[in-house]
Amino acid sequence: MADVNCRCSRVVYVGNIAFHATEAELRDACELIGPVRSLRLAALDPATNKRKGYAFVEYADDETARSALRNLHGHLLRGRELRVGLAARPSIRRRGGGGGGEREPVGMEDAVHAASLVVSGRPLASVTRYLAARSRQEVREMVAALEATEQLKIPGLGTAMEQAQRLLEMFAADEEEVARKKLKRASDEEHAKQSKVVGVDGVVKASSRIVPCF
Repeated sequence: MADVNCRCSRVVYVGNIAFHATEAELRDACELIGPVRSLRLAALDPATNKRKGYAFVEYADDETARSALRNLHGHLLRGRELRVGLAARPSIRRRGGGGGGEREPVGMEDAVHAASLVVSGRPLASVTRYLAARSRQEVREMVAALEATEQLKIPGLGTAMEQAQRLLEMFAADEEEVARKKLKRASDEEHAKQSKVVGVDGVVKASSRIVPCF
C-alpha cells in the first residue's frame, strides 16, 4: 500500500520577499527546486499598498518541499534573501484551539504530519494508521516502551520510534500554544477590568456600586 502523504508538509512558507518582486519571478525561483503545484502570494497591505512580503508554495511531494527548505532558503531574489520553512499544520485551529484530549485518538492528520517530519527512514503507512488510532497517553506509553528496547536491532523500529517522538513534540507545541493563548486572554481581561476603573484620562473613577446606609 502506498504511504499516506501530508499536504501540509508539501506546503512551504516563503518570507522576506522583496516588495517589488513579481509573482512570476517568485515562481521561477521556487521552480528551481521542482514543479510548483500552487503559489499564493500575500495580498496587498491596504495601509501601504505594498505586498506583505510572504507567500505559500505547494510542491508535488514532501521530498521536494524539504529540498526547498535546504536549497531555497537564503536564495537571493531582487536583493533579498528568501526565508523558507514548512507551513504550520492547522490542527490547533481545526480543533478550536484546545487540542485533542489525552484519551482521544490522535487522528490521521497529525499522524501523517508526524510521518512527514521523520528523517531516519520512510515511515510505514501501517504504523501511521496505528498511531492515528492511539491516544496521546498511549503514544507516550509507546515511546517509553520503545526506549526500553532501543538497543534491539529491529528493522523499522527506529523509524517508528522517531515518528512517535515527533507526535509527542507536536503535542508539547500544542499545549504550549494553548497555554500562551490562555495567559494572553487572562492578561487582556485584567487589562479590560483596569480600563473600566481608570479612565482614558488616567483619573481613577469612583465605583458606581451603591452601599446601603444603616
